[in-house]
Amino acid sequence: MKARCAVLALVAACSGCGTAQFYGGPRRDSDDVAHISGDLRVTAGAPVSVILRQVDGQRLGLGQNAVDVLPGKHELLVDCQIAETQSVSRHSIQVEVWPGRRYRLRAETGAGLRQCTDVTLETV
Repeated sequence: MKARCAVLALVAACSGCGTAQFYGGPRRDSDDVAHISGDLRVTAGAPVSVILRQVDGQRLGLGQNAVDVLPGKHELLVDCQIAETQSVSRHSIQVEVWPGRRYRLRAETGAGLRQCTDVTLETV
């Protein structure tokens, strides 16, 4: 039984690490697109998690925590989860991204990690 639970936990952890292609046509080289990532939907033990939900109104699938997009301006819909308070806040942010760059969503929190005040996109 313990082995079965361990296997299920491993499958669940690995299923949340996919990248979605959010542009038409064939897959492009990484130098031609921008990569935006958030945290995995299942982030056990993390005090703060930033979950990317939508890009330009298009939803990410359950197993996706990142997207490749064409350079330019995009609207991101993001959930910021605080473990201690079990609170979730939703943020809509406007970003401009450049080709060949990798970006990561980052939460800005209030005192004592009790609330998410903002979400920003930083270059990795």
